[in-house]
Amino acid sequence: MKFRWYNPLSWRFFGFNDPETDQYIEIDLMAGGRRTKSGARVSPKSAISIPMVWSCVKILSEATAGLPLKLYEDKDDSRSLVARTDRHSRLLRKPNPRITRLNFLKFVVANLALRGNAFALVEKHDGDWVGLTPIGSDSVRVITDNPDIDLLYEVSLGGDKTLVSPEHMLHFKLFTMDGIVGLSPVEHLAETMGMSIAAQDWASRFMRKGGVSGGYIIYEGFLTGEQQKQILERFPDIRKDDANSLGSWGILQGNPKIVPAGLSQKDAQFIETQQFQEEAIAGIWGVPLWLANRASKTSILGSNLEQQLRGFTTFGLDPYLKAIEDEINDKLFGDTGRFVEFTAEGLLQADSAGRASYYQSALGGSGGTGWLSVNEVRRLENMEPLESEEYNRVTRWEMSNANES
Repeated sequence: MKFRWYNPLSWRFFGFNDPETDQYIEIDLMAGGRRTKSGARVSPKSAISIPMVWSCVKILSEATAGLPLKLYEDKDDSRSLVARTDRHSRLLRKPNPRITRLNFLKFVVANLALRGNAFALVEKHDGDWVGLTPIGSDSVRVITDNPDIDLLYEVSLGGDKTLVSPEHMLHFKLFTMDGIVGLSPVEHLAETMGMSIAAQDWASRFMRKGGVSGGYIIYEGFLTGEQQKQILERFPDIRKDDANSLGSWGILQGNPKIVPAGLSQKDAQFIETQQFQEEAIAGIWGVPLWLANRASKTSILGSNLEQQLRGFTTFGLDPYLKAIEDEINDKLFGDTGRFVEFTAEGLLQADSAGRASYYQSALGGSGGTGWLSVNEVRRLENMEPLESEEYNRVTRWEMSNANES
């Protein structure tokens, strides 16, 4: 075994410079990454530097956090909204003194999107929960091989390790093979993201070199060592220069032939490669390209904004919403009859025409059977309810009424 002067565990969050290559290396996949076939090292930290990854994670986290998360209670086969003054309702709006619901949900979705798992400690008092503390995925290890307990979480905070039982840990997860630990998109699709990182690095180097890809100086005969030295002194080494050296000239004698090396960006189909990688990455998270400001791309989810938003909500956003609802309802409310639910109609708030069409159907317009009352619609729009009882009734369109008319 080759001796290493560094201790990987002590560099868990920072990495190190390899003594042989002097390249920065992040240690393991939990906190660092692994080198892909493209030569790029992929980790959640490096993956987020890819513009499309940033756009997808940003869209998913901000869209989720912007939706209303409401607390309901089932009583006598009816559902009622829990008052905002209720203790549980207040805790959901502000899980702990340092963080609000908005930022808590952004934390959860960002970790789910990049690492496949998100964790939060459940603080309890007298058997009831009194707060939630987000814990970075790097600080949690899921233990499933304990012979006495089926599942434990080892939490590392401030250099100390603490074992936490499942009832004191919110563990959000998406796609999973065993039902216990979520799969990380960055880990399992590292090659796709490594290709994008390598393309970005190549483009940056290409621009730094002023668009010069390097080449060969060919002489018909063999040169002596002194001649080679004189040539290197008179001709700039374009592999080491940058764009600041553009315009400089070298003097060569002896009828040399200069042959470019490598491919140009056009020959390498760089733009097409970038577009292909963007489509692949957007597909990983189920985010339509038009949402990531790729205006040249059309959506197959519908011809108008409402249809496209519905498609994104169903196939891209809904798995995150269900994962959050399921874990919170299971760990925080159990069999109490209370449960949380996102109101995805909040996505329509930016589209007045789509919102108006939705409310018209909900109120029973055009001969349909409604499912919302006027006052319920007004509450969704943050408006005061009307006092008359007729505004609390839902329109029911009966076939008999239609025949009489």
